[in-house]
Amino acid sequence: MKSAWLLLVLIPVLGGLLAFVQPPPRPAAQPGRALPGGALVAFSKGYRVSFYGLERLHPFDIGKPGRIARHLVEQGLMEKQDFAIADEVDPTLLARVHDPAYLASLSTPKVLSEALEVAVPGFLPKAALDRRVLGPFRRQVQGSVLAARGARAHGLGINLGGGFHHARPAMGHGFCVYNDVAVAIAAMREEGLEGTVLIVDTDAHQGDGSHAFFAQDPTVFSLSLHQAGIFPQPRLPGDLDQDLPAGINDSDFLAVLAAVFERAPQDPAFVVHVAGSDVLADDPLASLGLTPEGLVERDLFVLRWARQRGVPLLHLLAGGYGPSSAQAQARSVEAMLGELR
Repeated sequence: MKSAWLLLVLIPVLGGLLAFVQPPPRPAAQPGRALPGGALVAFSKGYRVSFYGLERLHPFDIGKPGRIARHLVEQGLMEKQDFAIADEVDPTLLARVHDPAYLASLSTPKVLSEALEVAVPGFLPKAALDRRVLGPFRRQVQGSVLAARGARAHGLGINLGGGFHHARPAMGHGFCVYNDVAVAIAAMREEGLEGTVLIVDTDAHQGDGSHAFFAQDPTVFSLSLHQAGIFPQPRLPGDLDQDLPAGINDSDFLAVLAAVFERAPQDPAFVVHVAGSDVLADDPLASLGLTPEGLVERDLFVLRWARQRGVPLLHLLAGGYGPSSAQAQARSVEAMLGELR
């Protein structure tokens, strides 16, 4: 009898310890398949940061990409083999956009803590930091590269992760270690993309990292539509910055978005949409007033604008910290794929 009770106690304890020490998944890369209408969706279980539970100290929803992927499969929009699964991004490509000294410093807990805004204990081995934190971020960066290639080949590329628009050339912050927007643009340039790239950032927080990367690059137009007076501070100027008042509703937001697009380049060669869900009314790190329906309409507006011009669109999910974040973005991706069909 005592043995039975002991087993009842030990089994859940051992299961918890196994989950605690088990390394994060690293699934094999796969190219994925284009969906009807012309879209490629990138996702990997390897996106998930699994740092002994410390990742939960940050409000970012670590499990959001996986829940959105499951939703797309459950709705019959995709099969598991349709997803483009990324390996880690090529280090030489990272070094092409980021300061090499900064990249080397990410193995130190102090620098990584500043980028993640979560205290990383100094006693943890560098190998664990790399595999459990930096590795998943590098997979998400490569996911954006795969989605960008998909956009050029088919019209629309969606990465269910990425959108790390706060990372700057030699600095990370705001839970952004690497800037996948800059990396994806660099990769596309190497692969022959010419002309103007338009970055449309509709995350609730200013895309200061994108502004920093392209401040001196006339071939990239960096546009940010964000809430006034919140992170990041101080702001970096971009090509077009539009502050939004707290509490703005769906219709007013969409009206401002349409007006902003009239001031953007009308014939870009490529569009990147950093489409954070922290614009939702229930987000704890911002105080805008969008509903899930408004978020869907925002993303469809950008998609339709690009399609009307025959311009490839890279869609990145970026930030989102509230309880409706994953569900709203799942509905948005579903609507975008439905629009193509």
